[in-house]
Amino acid sequence: MVKNIVFFLGCILAWFIVLPILTIFGLIALVGYATVSQLANAARGRAAKTPDASTAREIARQVCLDR
Repeated sequence: MVKNIVFFLGCILAWFIVLPILTIFGLIALVGYATVSQLANAARGRAAKTPDASTAREIARQVCLDR
């Protein structure tokens, strides 16, 4: 009986306290990393290495038509 109560309380603690805290801090870390990365690239004067929209469309068109 006591084992069941302790297990139930552990599950409640994990689902309603630990999991939301980890999710929130994970999102904060992800946004912080992206922000610092963008600021560092802007400070160094480096352009983003992603293609613009028209280039991405052309690449997607070529890939889809090559089947």
